[in-house]
Amino acid sequence: MWKIWQKDSSSLNELVEDYTVGIDYLLDMELIPYDVKASKAHAKMLHKLWLLKKNELTQLWEGLDEIMKLWKKWKFTIDKSQEDGHTAIESFLTENYGEVWKKIHTWRSRNDQILVTMRLYTLEQLEEIKKFINYLISSLNKKMEEVGDMKMPWYTHMQRAMPSTVSMWLGSFKESLEDNLILLEAAKLINNQNPLGSVVWYGENSFWLDRDFTTHLMGFRKTQENPMYCAYSRGKFENIVLKVLGEVMLDLGKLANDLMVFTTKEFWFFDLPNEFKTGSSAMPQKKNWDIMEILRGNVGVYLWYQYQLQEIIKNLPSWYNRDFQLTKEPYLKAMKLLKDTINISDLAIQNLTANKDMLDAACTDEIYATDKAYKLVKEGKSFRDAYMEVGKEYL
Repeated sequence: MWKIWQKDSSSLNELVEDYTVGIDYLLDMELIPYDVKASKAHAKMLHKLWLLKKNELTQLWEGLDEIMKLWKKWKFTIDKSQEDGHTAIESFLTENYGEVWKKIHTWRSRNDQILVTMRLYTLEQLEEIKKFINYLISSLNKKMEEVGDMKMPWYTHMQRAMPSTVSMWLGSFKESLEDNLILLEAAKLINNQNPLGSVVWYGENSFWLDRDFTTHLMGFRKTQENPMYCAYSRGKFENIVLKVLGEVMLDLGKLANDLMVFTTKEFWFFDLPNEFKTGSSAMPQKKNWDIMEILRGNVGVYLWYQYQLQEIIKNLPSWYNRDFQLTKEPYLKAMKLLKDTINISDLAIQNLTANKDMLDAACTDEIYATDKAYKLVKEGKSFRDAYMEVGKEYL
């Protein structure tokens, strides 16, 4: 198939094509709606500047709408020879809507196309993730109301230490998630910049390109002004998002770790319905919390995606580099993994039950030792003397 960058009849070596394209064309299937949205905005801007006639704009919009209809039915495809979704869209419209499509690439390259596509994707994903986190916070609040002031021992150094409550334990995750939402909003603010029109990173000075117009049409907060910054912000912005959202994964991993301990028969503070548990092929009595083990392990998988992306971009010069293509796979995978992990955590919290008898039994006398010391302090003793007096009871 003829490439959009091809200028003569020579063809690309098949092994070179396989290696450079990789699975990028498959990943782009998820990004088609955002590419279409950006193309519509760009077409309207060209029409505003009289570079597209009204009937040409109408044609282009009809074609882009048709692509979306086909995409929703899984009938729009990207061939490996097309390299990416941008080319697949252009090829479809050229084949079905004639020469008019050739005009839309004015003041645009595949470089700023993928930039704006990823920004639109990211902003939508961040809104969805924000919604999922709020659902989880709501579930934690409901569970805290359900358990009330149910007692629970708390631990230091893996040993019983102080009295606490189930609500306080759950509330620690709720408040941390609320802080994570602040970080999420910061990442969203940074990503909410329109890079479309930066072209091949040096801007376009031939005409009065109206980038603010497309910024408004696509709903971005602002135009990313410096075209060179547009270049090296690819990967940087994605890395910021994954670092911020990594805090959510770390919280959920800590929750999974706690539950793995507290649901052993030695503790048995909490339980989940049987439909959440797996079994053993050899031991008929086993009911395993594999869900939490997989969640715990997926924290490392997520952090590896973030690290992988960071490693790809860390030593690149500030202009466009084809290496950027390789950031797409870990980024898309990380975003999906995060959403799945939040949702499974939410489901677990909704169905979690507390075993009050076991919790009460674990609140043994020694966890009140510090309270006893402070009672003596109130009676006039220094804390160090009170500490030593109470401590002797537990020698």
